Amino acid sequence: MREIPGWAVGLCLFGLTAGLCMIIWYSLDPPFLDRPAGNREVLLQFAATADGARALVHGVHGVHGVSGVSGVSGGDGDGDGDGVRLFQDGLVLDWRMFIPGYAVALAGAFGLGHLFLYRESARLWARRALALTAVPVAADCVENVFLWRALNRLAADPVADLTRAAYFAQVKWALVVPLVAAAVVIVVILSCRRVLDPSCVLSARVDRARPVVAHAHALVAGTESQWSDPDVILPPAAPHDWEPRTEWTAPEPGRPHRTGARGPKDSAATRWRTRAYQPPGRQPAEIGFCVSGGGIRSASVTLGALQALRGHLIKATYLVSVSGGGYTAGAFQLALTHARLRAPDGSPSVRPGLAQPADVFAPGSPEEDHIRRHAKYLADAPKEKLNALGAVLRGMAVSFGMLALVFAVAGQFLHQFYSHVPLAGLVPLAGRAQEFDSSPGLYPNAWRPVIALFGLAGLVSVGHAFTRAGSGKSRPAWLRSTVNTLTGLALAVAAISVVLPSMIWFFASLAHKADAGGYGDDSGTGVALLGAITAAVTAVGTWFIAVTRTVKKLKPDGERAGPLSRGTSLVTQVGPSWVKAVVCWLVLLLVAFFGLALMSWAAVHAGRWHPGWKWGVPLALIVLTLVIDQTTFSLHPFYRQRLAGAFAVRRAVFKDGSVGALPYDYNNEPTPLNPYAQKVEGFPQVIFAASAAVSLRNRTAPGRPAVPFTFASDYCGGPDTGWVRTGTLQKTAPALIGRDLTVQSAVAVSGAAFASAMGTQTMFMERLLALSNVRLGTWVPNPLYLAELAAYAPDWIMPRLPRVRRLRYQLQELVGRYADTTPLLLCTDGGHVDNLGLVELLRLRCRTVYVIDASGDSPPLATTLAQAITLAYEDLGVTITFDEEGQDLLNLVPGSAEPLAPEAPMAALNARFSATCVVRGTIEYPERVQFSPDAPASTRGTIVYVKAGLTPDMPYELLSYALREKAFPRQATFDQWFDHAQFDAYRELGHHLGTQAAEVRPARAKGCGTRLRRPGPASRS
Repeated sequence: MREIPGWAVGLCLFGLTAGLCMIIWYSLDPPFLDRPAGNREVLLQFAATADGARALVHGVHGVHGVSGVSGVSGGDGDGDGDGVRLFQDGLVLDWRMFIPGYAVALAGAFGLGHLFLYRESARLWARRALALTAVPVAADCVENVFLWRALNRLAADPVADLTRAAYFAQVKWALVVPLVAAAVVIVVILSCRRVLDPSCVLSARVDRARPVVAHAHALVAGTESQWSDPDVILPPAAPHDWEPRTEWTAPEPGRPHRTGARGPKDSAATRWRTRAYQPPGRQPAEIGFCVSGGGIRSASVTLGALQALRGHLIKATYLVSVSGGGYTAGAFQLALTHARLRAPDGSPSVRPGLAQPADVFAPGSPEEDHIRRHAKYLADAPKEKLNALGAVLRGMAVSFGMLALVFAVAGQFLHQFYSHVPLAGLVPLAGRAQEFDSSPGLYPNAWRPVIALFGLAGLVSVGHAFTRAGSGKSRPAWLRSTVNTLTGLALAVAAISVVLPSMIWFFASLAHKADAGGYGDDSGTGVALLGAITAAVTAVGTWFIAVTRTVKKLKPDGERAGPLSRGTSLVTQVGPSWVKAVVCWLVLLLVAFFGLALMSWAAVHAGRWHPGWKWGVPLALIVLTLVIDQTTFSLHPFYRQRLAGAFAVRRAVFKDGSVGALPYDYNNEPTPLNPYAQKVEGFPQVIFAASAAVSLRNRTAPGRPAVPFTFASDYCGGPDTGWVRTGTLQKTAPALIGRDLTVQSAVAVSGAAFASAMGTQTMFMERLLALSNVRLGTWVPNPLYLAELAAYAPDWIMPRLPRVRRLRYQLQELVGRYADTTPLLLCTDGGHVDNLGLVELLRLRCRTVYVIDASGDSPPLATTLAQAITLAYEDLGVTITFDEEGQDLLNLVPGSAEPLAPEAPMAALNARFSATCVVRGTIEYPERVQFSPDAPASTRGTIVYVKAGLTPDMPYELLSYALREKAFPRQATFDQWFDHAQFDAYRELGHHLGTQAAEVRPARAKGCGTRLRRPGPASRS
């Protein structure tokens, strides 16, 4: 905690209070000095002509009733002199009260922000704002000097001084508005944190006074106890852009800088060892399974494969699932868990122990039959389809309604601003068609200060480059800051003087042309029609992008087959295409167009609104921003409920004595991870692999804006975000966010394929999904932030853990910026990092790894496996090779099998047959691993890779189905509406491949090949 001197706090509070008092006193017309009424001083700042200035000064004389002549051109009478003196008195009052008032008020607010804002980045911006406060103050003072000179020369030629005053006024207003807004935000945030209950603490175990926080690198190095069962485990530190580098590189005072790395190999091994760290209780194991993503297709294949591999599965220690594979893994876990909803008398709602690991989800079991009947889990009956449509429309209505309120309030602000600061003429724009001003009506010479500021920035940069051309030194930091400040100031002046007024005029002119009656009758027909068209196009465009699928013919080598190409071809269904990309961008442009049109309409006509609308719209925005949870109105809750209805079942005895599958009561039994995901005896621990959106380059590499994040019964988190004990997380999270810490939600989050952040699968539709609420991810507490709660809370300075995911989080998704230190993290599909879950299983250090891959690879190669192998080496230093004795990965390529006779009738299938769909490989860990207590440590393991494909030895019914369905088994993941024939075909395919995988023996100790081996220090040595 920083030591904050009391005198600094008192000085900031005094400045803020004194400044506000001076501004209030100035507004109440103090009796010792008079000033012009209304906003006439502001109008004088932008008086473009001498006649306008004289008329304005004379008008002030008339308003105050000072005796004198009524002429406006001569300026020699006593009336004109009284008007000039009145304006000059107003300038004196500005110097005495207003300018010092807002200067010290802003300085006090930004000083408090520098002292008490929690994040260093926020304090940095407060310091920058404090420094920028001097710019509008200086511009205001210089502007008043030129106005004083213009008033003295009012009878002669004041145009030159008026023009210069207007230039400085533009600079002043361009900075004052954002600075005042920032100061208000800082004061409101600090006031709320001070007033609200500061008891935002991390819930620890009952036997601890405070939560225990450990460090992953210290646990790996053995300097912290592995058995302390910490509540939070911090990842290795990563320096942020805004933190001084010396804090990360300088040794502690009095202690030499130590490092344990003596060479490149040792350094790499140290990093890989830390990246492979797992929370306490997760020890290396002999057998582990990972099942891939792929929606209901992968769930069906995984079910059949696990049925065939049951003998190996019940001996395994870990089952890592991603997306569609998680549907089945979660179903196994919930069918076997001993956790039960208790009745009021304490008795369990369902008799435990009916399903066992040896027979759960066996072929023909009640659980399997339940999934078969609910394979169209998203929507089957017309009522369910209407519910799905209602969920989509509700999310869109909330999202677009909130954004419409934002644009409307922004338009109200622009109306008030330009009504007092005459940089844009709004009155002519509000008239009828015959009164409409056909020119933008920009302030004369509005571009001059913009060009001057850009020129000054260039002059400073180029001039400094000339002066230091022969020194060989780089540009100093102050020069970069100065140039950036001048450039930003020029852009701000351009925005308020040119861009916004031109935009308002443009949309007003369009509305006048579209609306026959004009805006004069306040009908708003043009805006309403434009909004309806935009909403309809957005809905249609969203569904077109998210739901439709494209069928593509491919040759066996993966090349696209042309319409006139001869020979056999494969048929696969793929997702995005250039048509969808065009539709997506058109929809986004239409939405932006409508938002700006609404803002411009409000800017023009807000003055004529009913008082109820004037106050009701901003109030509605404030209230709804505080109470609406964006995730609640997205598709995530609907998706979670539909998955639970199809896959969350347990075996039960019904009233007639029969045994069947009883679905979980979704509304009354939320299945929290602890205890519902706890390991069941005789079955592996289920770990749901998801991803967390992190876009900072200190945590992620380019093209990979996501990091691993797992959900389990013991710990949740990952190597880049840290881990938090699941029980601690569930007790700490607010009730609404706690709904996303369940087995049902973990399955849904792990399979959140459509999201506003999609990691390595970044697509063009992300912004549209965030905009329309057609997204499946959710926000969960950040372990890094929870560690800060454990270390420092309760303290009023700290931001609270949000109880609802407000508008801020949707705006963050629209912008696409995700920090690793925010209170909440956006978690999405695990396939956005690794669609196999292989890297997460290798992090757990298993000797024998079974990989069930039903992902949507396009032929000819298994690209998902190649990506996982690459990531495994980069992240963990693990190399994977495949045997050359009949286990070549090229045997997975469609068309590599011997043709099935007779060749002519079977030609369509022969091109799709692979020589094998099961291959064995060797895993080489960078360090020796003790896989089991009674076995010697080793660096070598075995991978058994099962790829969903076709082979000539498949059962006859599968051959028949494959001949009828040319996309089988590569139907697109977009197809989540399986009928019973599709489900049975994919389950039978998985069972057939699992049977072959069960016969694979571990790799020999030598003779491993070199294909797909990642080069690096470990392999070269």
